Amino acid sequence: MADVNEKRTRVAALAGGIVLAAVGIVFLLNNYYHFLDAERLWPLFLLVPVIPLAVNWLSRGREAAGSVVPITILTYYCGYFLWLTHTRWYGAGFTWPHYLVGPGLGFLFLYFIERRPALLAPAFILLGLAAAFFGGIYGSSLPLGGFLILAGIILVLTSRRK
Repeated sequence: MADVNEKRTRVAALAGGIVLAAVGIVFLLNNYYHFLDAERLWPLFLLVPVIPLAVNWLSRGREAAGSVVPITILTYYCGYFLWLTHTRWYGAGFTWPHYLVGPGLGFLFLYFIERRPALLAPAFILLGLAAAFFGGIYGSSLPLGGFLILAGIILVLTSRRK
């Protein structure tokens, strides 16, 4: 038993050392490239609550599967806001349907975990509205057509498993 604990301690020390060295390299490189700017990286703070939610979900399993929805929303919005801050918020006026995509994906991922068909309705409503709005904004039926094809495939595949 002591052997297992010693091995875990060595692995934890190795992982911690690698993480600290990587963070140190990032800070050293920032002196030359100036990419660590709080004005551009603030969306990463949206990931802070994701960590305890993910730990809770992984430790409790399906009992805490509801954590998948906020995990998905916060992670999606983090990526979206990082992109917006990188582009100096240029696309904010015509990419607003992303606010519907985050929760829609959350419900869809929760459906894939729990297999409750009632979760597909809010997922498809939110994602379908986002696709329709994107189609209207860009003057193309491609987003809505692509969504309808994917939704149809999901419905066919889920009906075959029953």
